[in-house]
Amino acid sequence: MPNNQFMHPRNIYRKPPAFKELAVKYPEFNKYASVGLNGKIVFDFKNQDGLRLLTTILLKKDFDLDVDLPVGRLVPTIPLRLNYLLWIEDLFNLNYDNTKKIKGIDIGTGSSCIYPLLAAKQFQWSMVGTDINKEAVKNAIKNVEKNNLQNLIQVLEVSEWERLLPVAVDEHYDFCMCNPPFHSFSNLNSSDDEADSTIGITSEMYTMGGEVDFVRKMIKESEILQNSISIYTTMVGYKASLDPLKNELKAIGACTIAEAGFYQGRNARWGIAWTFQPDIKLKDFLPNKEFQKEKLKIRPPVSFKISESYDSKTALTKLSELLDILKLSISVLKSKIDESVLYQADIQAYENTWTHQRRKRRMEKRLAGCKRQKTNDSGSHIVSDDERTDKNLDTTLNSKPLFVATLVLRKTDNTIVIDMLHLDGNRDNSHQVFQFLKNRFI
Repeated sequence: MPNNQFMHPRNIYRKPPAFKELAVKYPEFNKYASVGLNGKIVFDFKNQDGLRLLTTILLKKDFDLDVDLPVGRLVPTIPLRLNYLLWIEDLFNLNYDNTKKIKGIDIGTGSSCIYPLLAAKQFQWSMVGTDINKEAVKNAIKNVEKNNLQNLIQVLEVSEWERLLPVAVDEHYDFCMCNPPFHSFSNLNSSDDEADSTIGITSEMYTMGGEVDFVRKMIKESEILQNSISIYTTMVGYKASLDPLKNELKAIGACTIAEAGFYQGRNARWGIAWTFQPDIKLKDFLPNKEFQKEKLKIRPPVSFKISESYDSKTALTKLSELLDILKLSISVLKSKIDESVLYQADIQAYENTWTHQRRKRRMEKRLAGCKRQKTNDSGSHIVSDDERTDKNLDTTLNSKPLFVATLVLRKTDNTIVIDMLHLDGNRDNSHQVFQFLKNRFI
């Protein structure tokens, strides 16, 4: 799942489910899984029955939720739903302490009632879930009752032609959330992965005017309700929907607007939040942008595996010898956390000692074997071609290091690895030193 690194930091699915363990614990799972050539379990995410089973298994295993997902209805992707809820929790953490009792509305809760169930079970929030579909409401109520969460969750059937937000005059909610129908009826053949996870029920994925018109209706209602809901939020399926919706919010005088990116597997969704209360703080959650910023600062470390002929002791001895040859400035770092680290140090180079090493060694042998010094008739020393070359190879000391890097020798299982992370200076120089070490360990 390429985008797992962009999931919310507290999302438990940043580490994918262990399919091998699921196959052992839940025999019915094996019907939709197979063993790949590499020995790993491969799951068929395109099989709707299998996806429904996987979702119910994860809800039970990870949240102790027993959820019925009717055939023909949208199968909710749990990592995505969790990303959205965790962002809302972040917004609360900016404004409230953890003793505040949170109350929210889920617009279009669906037959699974997935958001209220997760919100109640995971965060102990009180939730009202609404839907226009009578059968969806019935099934949602069953799921609430099955999990004994009636004290925290209420499910309401609402009319498509009435308000999206059923808030009475004297009521107040801390937030609302919405997973709107993303697509317009003019785009019924959408290739969206989540659209593929439902069969025949178009109201969950399609609406007149698409998600922008749907959310605009929500925005108009928020302009009337104002502070009756502290934080308004919604998800959108198209990134292009964000700008027109933000323009709409600015036009009605929203105090603060924030946006989020929800990444899971190969899919991405976006969120938008707004408030009319000046004292409410909102914060963007855009992990892909933060990642790109960090990527510009520091690239991933380069690594190589050391020959199996080395053990921990001999590898450390060899590395010490090579570092002595390179005459680097070394600051050894003690790793108290990671026991796999055998050696870790920040290294700095102030002179180039790693290029033309073979020529330098050959010259040193030649000079060592020469017992008498060449002189001219006047007794002065004659500089040989080899000595001249040697002088040209030497680099004068610099006050500023040529490069700075972190060097790590570590052992994972039975494999010894050297990692080198460039921190500053000339990247080519640090790569040459990395290559120098790699060549001498082969």
